[in-house]
Amino acid sequence: MKRRRWMELAGHAAIASLLPACAAGGGKRVSLSAAQRLGGRTYGIWKGDFYIGGRDLEERYASLSITKAFAALAVTHAIGEGWLELDKPLVDVIPEWGAHPAKRLITLRMLLNQTAGFPSGVAQLYRGRIADKGQVAISLPLVDPPGSIFRYGPASSEIIGELLRRRLRQRGSSTEQLFREVMSRVGISSPDWRKDAGGRYYLSTGAEFSVRDLGQLGRVVSSLARGENIVGLKSSVFRDMTSPQPANPMFSAGFWWNRNAARVGAYSVLPERNIAEPRPPSFWRGASFAPDSDPDWLAMVGSGGKRVYVLPSQDLVIVRFDRNEAGNDGEFLRAISA
Repeated sequence: MKRRRWMELAGHAAIASLLPACAAGGGKRVSLSAAQRLGGRTYGIWKGDFYIGGRDLEERYASLSITKAFAALAVTHAIGEGWLELDKPLVDVIPEWGAHPAKRLITLRMLLNQTAGFPSGVAQLYRGRIADKGQVAISLPLVDPPGSIFRYGPASSEIIGELLRRRLRQRGSSTEQLFREVMSRVGISSPDWRKDAGGRYYLSTGAEFSVRDLGQLGRVVSSLARGENIVGLKSSVFRDMTSPQPANPMFSAGFWWNRNAARVGAYSVLPERNIAEPRPPSFWRGASFAPDSDPDWLAMVGSGGKRVYVLPSQDLVIVRFDRNEAGNDGEFLRAISA
């Protein structure tokens, strides 16, 4: 038996005896039996730096839209260093927008929140081999006034990619170098990444992380959300960047949040089933993925049931790659914390 696997099993046994201390929201225990039953193809659970349980941690899968959350950490790093700004119009970096009065208003915050006014861009950016995804993305027409409607898709993420490319070129670097640096800081890796024909990383999808990598990513996000600076990333930047926004308070900067669970009348929403067509802000005001669970939960979401759940107040991280769809997030969280 490999030494790392032996240590995990030994640690698993030791932590299992301490499960009352490894509590989820409301002081409830983590149910390993429920996690084993409902964890899908593979899962992992961490309480702080302690590994509680899981299976197939080294298995590496396409992380799909969880890539957006990692890209947000790269943006956090850039803002912390002072060479990107959240609320400054981007026309000075993307002069092609100068002749368009509405595009002149677009900010990085709008792009991060998928409210810049662009169509989803799925057909234009995912079908076939794209020569230069950044040029395609910035050329898309607006379909909403900037800042007004949450419209999910790759367009805004790939415009962020073009923004990073142009800024980093001025600094003698590249988006790919930045991503490798941030992955090194965080302590994760993605040996393969989806690229366009010019070799540029996709930011909307494309990373291939292991379950262990995603557990580490979740622990970094947990620290940032609690107000702790970590690995060269500023919590103040992260918390500002992920603050709720009117068009969809459930989503910000690549992360899905359960904060609406604190509202009277909150209801359950499965993200994958509610992003194909735009919903009005009124729909998202009461939306949460687990309305009867702790409002502190947040999630990194990939289609097909890929999840990284984070409960910052308890420093709890749960990675789950389901077989098909995620089913009901609320039912899963209730089951493992019963």
